[in-house]
Order: sequence, then C-alpha cells, then structure tokens
Amino acid sequence: MATKKMARTISNIERYAALFGAAIIGFGFVPVPLTDASLPKATCLEWFIAILPLMPFAILALSIVSRRRIPVVIAVALALVLFCAGAFATFVLIALSGGGTEMVILHGMTLALACTTSILLASALKQRTRSVAFGVYVFPTLVGVWSLAMVPFAYSSAVEASANRAYCIGEHSPIERELSSIFGLRGLSFYTTRSGYKIGDTWYFHGLLLVEDDSGLNVYNWSPRGMRFKVVERPGSLIADPFAACQPRIGFLEELNLI
Repeated sequence: MATKKMARTISNIERYAALFGAAIIGFGFVPVPLTDASLPKATCLEWFIAILPLMPFAILALSIVSRRRIPVVIAVALALVLFCAGAFATFVLIALSGGGTEMVILHGMTLALACTTSILLASALKQRTRSVAFGVYVFPTLVGVWSLAMVPFAYSSAVEASANRAYCIGEHSPIERELSSIFGLRGLSFYTTRSGYKIGDTWYFHGLLLVEDDSGLNVYNWSPRGMRFKVVERPGSLIADPFAACQPRIGFLEELNLI
C-alpha cells in the first residue's frame, strides 16, 4: 500500500512538473510572434506548425483536469506517429537548409520529443516507463528555457553595441524583415535555416544588428553559440546584402511590443 501511494505521489509530481515544463516549451518554441503581419494570411498547415508547441500543454492539462489517462495502445501509437512525422519534417528542412543544419535539428527534434513524451506522460503506462519518458521530456524543456534566455542576452548585447546610437535589428534570410517584437529574439525564433550556407561571397546570417555612426553602418551578426552580436568584417563585399534588413533609429527596441 505504501509503495502504491509513493508511486502515485511521484506520478502526480511528474505530471505537474511536466505541465510547468509544457508552458516553458510553449513560450520558447511557438514560432510566430502575435504581431507578425503574415499571421492572418497563414495557411492551415502553417497554423498547425505554429500551434504545435502548445500541444504538450494541452495534452497534460486535459489529462490532469479530467483525471484520466490515455490508453497504452493509443498513446504508444500516437507517440510513434508523431515522432516519425517530426523526424521526417526535420530531415526535409535539413535538406532545404543548405549548410545550416544544427539549429534545424535542435528545433525539429526537440519539438518532436516534447510532443511524443507528453503523450506518454499522460498515458496509462507503468510508472517506471513514465519516469523514463519524463527524463527525456526534461531535455526539450531545457531547450525552451535556453530559447527564452536568449531574449535578455540579445537585448542587452544590442543595447551595448549600439551605445545610444541609431540602430535596428532584422532577419537576413530567407526573407529580409525587421524584428517585429521582443519575443522574436528567442533562441528558437531569431535564427535562419540557411546559416552557414556559403557560395563565394554570399553568407546568410542568423540575425543582423545595424548600428549607425559617422562613418556609415556597422553590421553585427547574432551568434546563438556566443550569445551576443559579433562584428561582421567587410559587410559591403558580401553578395547577400546585409544593409537592407532594417532601418536604424534611436530607441529601436523600446518601440517594439513584447509579443
């Protein structure tokens, strides 16, 4: 009896901890800021991809509220289908990304793991098996924490590099566009799938910081690994023009919405 009670207690702790982790995953992984102008024009598939990071929270919350668990056969089948679909989608994106595979793999596979393990955590599997799934689930949760942590790092790095001069932040590829919200600085949002893809003098950056001074524009590239903006040498010699990403102005980040 005591063993069963302890197992039930552990199960409940894991479920609530997983729900908290699901909230972090949702905030860290959702790809489109609410202020993105392209959102109203999104297709059904794009909408599905955009809300997919919210799936772990929805599954776990529903399981806790209803006090019911997914039957083992259904849970295992769903988990396998989701993981295979996520792996396939990730490999397709890798094939389309040129040389920039690291961030694509991190984003795609951790999201697949988050969705898969959330189903297993809400299932009627044995406690020991669910504990293993919980251990795997911790990884995408930590990736979500990392994604959110990049916001203050990028924000402070941009402010420091600009030094009260006119500046702006923009995405370089595959579409050049100005940063539309502070939320867009998350690690799993502020990167390009084409990073590292280089032909001759063409180079695609994760994200650009343009700072205006008396001699012209200084160009900085966002480094997820270094967690800061780094100076780009000879930006004018690049075929993929970095200067059109955005328009520098004083207090750029202060103008943006949070999300």
